[in-house]
Amino acid sequence: MKKWQVKTAHKDIVDSLIKETGLSPFICRILAGRGILSRADAEVFFNSTELSDPFMMADMQKAVDTINGFIENGEKITVYGDYDCDGVTSTYMLFSYLEAQGAEVDWYIPSRDEGYGLNNNAIDLLHKRGTKLIVTVDNGISAVEEAKHIAELGMTLVITDHHQVPDVLPEAAAIVNPHRKEDMSAFRKIAGCGVVLKLISAMEDGDSSMAMEEYSPFAAAGTVADIVPLVDENRLIVRQGLDAMYYTENPGLRALVRQCGIDEDEEITSSELAFMLCPRINAAGRYADPKAAMELLLAENPVTAKSKAEQLSEMNNMRKQIEDEIIREAEEQIRNNPELLNRRILIVCGEGWSHGIIGIASAKLLHKYGKPNIVITIEGETARGSARSFDGLSLYDMLDSCKELLTRFGGHTKAAGLTLDTCRIEEFRQAVYAYCAEREPAIETVTADMEITPAELNEGNLELVEKLEPFGEENPSPLFLFRNCLIKSKKSLKDGKYVSFGFLFGGKEYRAVHFGSTFDAFPYETGESVDMIASAELNEYNDRITISIRVNDIRYSDFSQDKFFAAKAAYEDYRCGRVDKRLLCRMAPAMDELKKCYDILRKTHCISKAAMLCSKSEMNYCKFRIALDVFEEMGLIKVDLTCDKAEIIPNAPKADLSKSQILAKLK
Repeated sequence: MKKWQVKTAHKDIVDSLIKETGLSPFICRILAGRGILSRADAEVFFNSTELSDPFMMADMQKAVDTINGFIENGEKITVYGDYDCDGVTSTYMLFSYLEAQGAEVDWYIPSRDEGYGLNNNAIDLLHKRGTKLIVTVDNGISAVEEAKHIAELGMTLVITDHHQVPDVLPEAAAIVNPHRKEDMSAFRKIAGCGVVLKLISAMEDGDSSMAMEEYSPFAAAGTVADIVPLVDENRLIVRQGLDAMYYTENPGLRALVRQCGIDEDEEITSSELAFMLCPRINAAGRYADPKAAMELLLAENPVTAKSKAEQLSEMNNMRKQIEDEIIREAEEQIRNNPELLNRRILIVCGEGWSHGIIGIASAKLLHKYGKPNIVITIEGETARGSARSFDGLSLYDMLDSCKELLTRFGGHTKAAGLTLDTCRIEEFRQAVYAYCAEREPAIETVTADMEITPAELNEGNLELVEKLEPFGEENPSPLFLFRNCLIKSKKSLKDGKYVSFGFLFGGKEYRAVHFGSTFDAFPYETGESVDMIASAELNEYNDRITISIRVNDIRYSDFSQDKFFAAKAAYEDYRCGRVDKRLLCRMAPAMDELKKCYDILRKTHCISKAAMLCSKSEMNYCKFRIALDVFEEMGLIKVDLTCDKAEIIPNAPKADLSKSQILAKLK
């Protein structure tokens, strides 16, 4: 269950924006809700055409002078990248540019086994190969010890990075990072490839036109993949990059677009970039060798490019299989030990899970179970973990609170990585449980831009919504709250993998598709009233334009989410022994409530639907879950939280619920 929020833009601000811009009230409500409050803001959002002055970045002039000096002297330069999509595209961009400038240049991308960023073994190898200058892209800002080693070997280091700046900076000829205090950039939330675009622009005497024309398609991929805010300069990079990608002459990029099955006769969208192209580039670093992705971008003829693109697709398919296997094993742990889901955070461990793929598995588990998680792979005496969270629980702060148990950790509020000795996993698990128990639960939130009325759901308004593209982080495809929709029909899609349903909204019938539910798991029946948060877009087929609705989340109309989440937290506290004993008796379901709950379970085996139906009769979620515990204790049902099922056990002997030990303890 997700927490719903609906933005509310102040009427005076919306009216002012309408007057200043001449845009429609509908689109101005969306813009105001996203912090675009004036004509000047709207101009930046819709009409920006150039990157800001690259020399506003700290040390940019030093970086340009240093690199140009090595080019002029014919000394060898190595571009040192990273194994993810941002790192690979950044490496390609700078290597390609320097090579075109006549530099003696090569590139190096460490494997995931080497670890993120600079490492001394790689530095020694580059030194033996004759490298005199190392230029990092998308890494290096924390490489204090490695920078000392570079200096000891007589080499020079230039760092370009976009990650958070530590208290102590490495020793380098130049450090270009928008997060430095000395940086005067107008916009700082660029990805590593955005920093490289700025560097190339600076080497072109501050003119960004060539850099954008040549390299924006690659920077667009890196920007989208790194999930930086798709606003301001990032929006410009992606918008121009998608346009340029349509006409790209790079054989590798063209081959990858074809391999993804993207229609070459239509412009590429940011969604296609995010969900089809970028994962294939990432797959090389996650599953095998990141060099394969770099070699694709460097391919000089269509035959080689086609072969490399096919190789990346095969790697991506293998990545999916390994990811599915990790999730299957994780869910088997949950099935065998449901208590794992009764904590504020889910922690699962496995032997030999690919450390390059546990991060994706963690993200999938986050959204399936609606709670932060840590996925740990055990590799002999060492264990590595990847964590994901929602707003409300800072993973970085959490890991910092038990750093004495870790050998290494890093990351951000909602995504982090860690390394620890295998023998300390259980100690770490308990420390994390204790930390999270003292805090409010982190809940997945879905935010609608506005509540839409039947009158506003029209072709003209949805045409305006398309002007907000490209969509991405902090500029998502608009979502709308639809209230009191009457289900009229439903049917399966893709052999039941998804569900489509017809509904009445304001007296008019529309069709929606829900990719987040299978047909069998979709709990709503014809004649039931639901609320939805969904996107709405125009669909043209056979010269006919229709409005299609894509559901993000759905639930019964008038559902009380505040009561639900309070009761859910109470149940978790109860299962972990954290409830005031004086309150326990109030949590016990009465016999009539147990009977009603059991009758509902006989009609629907879906836990989430049963919970919502019980809530209509004022039985809160805490009591509902305790009722399930009682039924399971008495041998009446079998609960499987991994698939949201509570199956009635056939021919189970009649049970006297008054003899339940659970109820006795509560009372």
